[in-house]
Amino acid sequence: MNVFGTDGIRDRIDGPALEPRRVYQLGRAVGRWLTRTPANASRHVLIGRDTRASASKIFLPLSKGLHAEGIRIFDGGVCPTPAVANSVLGLDLDLGIVLTASHNPATDNGIKLFGPRGCKLREAQEREIEAEMEALAEEKSLPDNATSPPVMHYDARRHYRESWQKILPEKALLGFRIVLDCANGATCRTSGEILERLGAQVLSYSDQPNGENINAGVGSEYPDLICRETVQNKADLGIAHDGDGDRLILCDRNGKLVDGDAVLAILARGWADQGRLSNNKAVATIMSNLGLDHCLRDKGVDLIRTGVGDRNVYYAMRENAAVLGGESSGHFIALPFLPTGDGLLAALLVLEECIRSGKTLDELASVFQPFPQEKQNLPVRAKPDLDGLSGLSESLVQLEGALGEQGRVLLRYSGTEPKIRLLAEAEDPNLARETLQRLHQLVAEHLPLA
Repeated sequence: MNVFGTDGIRDRIDGPALEPRRVYQLGRAVGRWLTRTPANASRHVLIGRDTRASASKIFLPLSKGLHAEGIRIFDGGVCPTPAVANSVLGLDLDLGIVLTASHNPATDNGIKLFGPRGCKLREAQEREIEAEMEALAEEKSLPDNATSPPVMHYDARRHYRESWQKILPEKALLGFRIVLDCANGATCRTSGEILERLGAQVLSYSDQPNGENINAGVGSEYPDLICRETVQNKADLGIAHDGDGDRLILCDRNGKLVDGDAVLAILARGWADQGRLSNNKAVATIMSNLGLDHCLRDKGVDLIRTGVGDRNVYYAMRENAAVLGGESSGHFIALPFLPTGDGLLAALLVLEECIRSGKTLDELASVFQPFPQEKQNLPVRAKPDLDGLSGLSESLVQLEGALGEQGRVLLRYSGTEPKIRLLAEAEDPNLARETLQRLHQLVAEHLPLA
């Protein structure tokens, strides 16, 4: 039974993954898994959610399933995803659950799980929960009564605000003018308040959630809003979150986007200067631009690459004793503070670097110069293991050897479509185009293209 995807469970609200019977079984499976894991003794779980109206349809069967296995439930209300992880750590809980579909529209929803350290569960742990669900598959769906189980209410937003206000000194942001796009999501009552309490003048947009307008043409997936309003309002920078607040997109005072690679470059270089970067290592994914490696190398920082997803980033950070990592898509993890992606936390750390260096965001971001990229998606009839295609592997090694440190190639299948994604990067744009053409030829020779 495959229940979990790359980032928890996600589906249309009327889809099979979120059908009440399935969600109830998930609650029971999580409860059984918790009680069978020796490290989990308190049997307390915190559930938070973003602003989707559909959250109540998931909360009821999920909480019933947990309660049926003797799990005590804290209701954290509407709060950013990282606020749940932060509360799990602060309350020393066994598990945190967030009802969210992140940057997806309101027609979707989902379920994310966080372990007792405030980090996302490993794939092996998710498989254990799926095994528990398999054992429950033939049992009754929901109890006959529709009464909600007993829950204890906890203000996760307040705990989050109090924690992150301490990152910068009091009134540290006096003089900053910031455009903020909350995506009509879970950050509507956290990010703006924290920035204002630190002294910033905040021009807030997309902060009137109605249950149906989350991510509706706004937020991190639609950064044109912050780019336009930052220039028009002569602001210092713009900040955009996704619906659950674990992602950050920035723009500078000129309305130019500052992507995740640039943000990671700013933080890693700044922390290296201050001696805050453990082992002088940072972690990124295979999707980060090769220019990031070169930018960090200038500061003696070694960039470790891992698979896509902030969960992979976190566990690669642990394995390499790194304290900073992120994705070009806007997820960042700063282990001295929290072991999961947090858009507001990343924004505060960038602002801290602006203050420390005396530089504007555009000046800081200018140190990162991305290599030109060429991309292509090709339809495939099947997805054979790329590592098992010896002829293709050997040809890729030769191609990468010819590029040396001046470029790279990447092949990966789409996780949701019958496609293979091709990427070629090189310092010379002509070389990038030529490399992509060669990569296309190799894929056509070794894979069953549609």
